[in-house]
Amino acid sequence: MKQLKELMPGVQFIEDIMWAGLFGSTKDGLPYIGPHPDFKNAFFVLGFGGNGITFSIQGRQIIADMLSEKPNELSYYYRFKR
Repeated sequence: MKQLKELMPGVQFIEDIMWAGLFGSTKDGLPYIGPHPDFKNAFFVLGFGGNGITFSIQGRQIIADMLSEKPNELSYYYRFKR
């Protein structure tokens, strides 16, 4: 709003809707997927930024494998406290 008023000082307008979004990230750009040591009986799929949807597909399979006690080679890379 402030920038718009500075760019177009003579234009009168009323703000109707405002939208904003936050994008989280990790140090290495990878998601956190799997159990967290502080939360018993909980699994997390925390993909961030533009790749969050892609990571959620991988996360779904990783969590399904964990619940079935199957090994998943990606779980090592996406673990908490890495």
